[in-house]
Amino acid sequence: RLEMGDHKKKKKDMNRSRSSSSSSSDSDRGSTFDKRLLEERKKSKKDKKAEKERMKEEETPEEKRSRRLVKKMRKDQKRQDAQCALPDNLEYTNTNNPFNDMNLTQTFKWGKKLEKEGKSSLTDKQVERENRDRIKKNMREMEELKRSREARLAARQDMEVMQRDADRRSHSDWQKKDIEFQLENAKVRSRLRIEQNRAKSIDLLARYINFGDDEKEKKGDDDMELEDPTFYLKGLDENDYEDLIEDIKVYISVTGTRHVRWWKDMAVIVKDELNKYRESRSDRSTVHSAVSKDVSNIFK
Repeated sequence: RLEMGDHKKKKKDMNRSRSSSSSSSDSDRGSTFDKRLLEERKKSKKDKKAEKERMKEEETPEEKRSRRLVKKMRKDQKRQDAQCALPDNLEYTNTNNPFNDMNLTQTFKWGKKLEKEGKSSLTDKQVERENRDRIKKNMREMEELKRSREARLAARQDMEVMQRDADRRSHSDWQKKDIEFQLENAKVRSRLRIEQNRAKSIDLLARYINFGDDEKEKKGDDDMELEDPTFYLKGLDENDYEDLIEDIKVYISVTGTRHVRWWKDMAVIVKDELNKYRESRSDRSTVHSAVSKDVSNIFK
């Protein structure tokens, strides 16, 4: 019984340690995501500020005056709205107001409404206090609505960040599959050309560097005799060399880092062979013209 009790106790400790480790990993992922969201928000705010500064630097003097005028009008309107919401800040007086109201600064007392609400016995100060409390309540509600709107905007931005991240991962997977598909097609076309005895130099070079890499092709590679790769460059003309250089670029793009150094070295060799071919052809044309000149001199 003691042994069974110890076994159960050890099992509980193991389960507890697993749950604690899983919860800690979840919290780490959550904190990492929060940090990323915070960085995205800071970056967005910084980009907006930089764009605003750039627009200021590029604006003309007329645009600058217009912008400042609009800004001043907005400030005035905002100040007027605040003054309307807070009666103590009204600039109008009983003798100076556009309404010609001699009792403008006095609190309006709606008798019928107060009587209907059972507040007809309230004094002017009590009515004024209620009005102020109502205005403060409305202001608080406006602030709460503003915070809710900002929270919804932040949540929408967070969702956009998550969607962009998912799209980026999906695009990366699709691009990887597309590259693999292109590489597989290139291998199939190359193998067919070799089997039909119409292989190009790029086919022979690819078979050389990929010898034994693919399990599916090992049977076909068993009978293959490895030659010096430069042997496949003999007997080519200018167009063949140029096509081979382009084919090597394609192979580098689809194979990524695999054998990339070897392909780059081979491209250098091919370019050197192309230059030699062009120089030899130029030398032949020079000799031919010299011989033609001698022949023409003989017949003079």
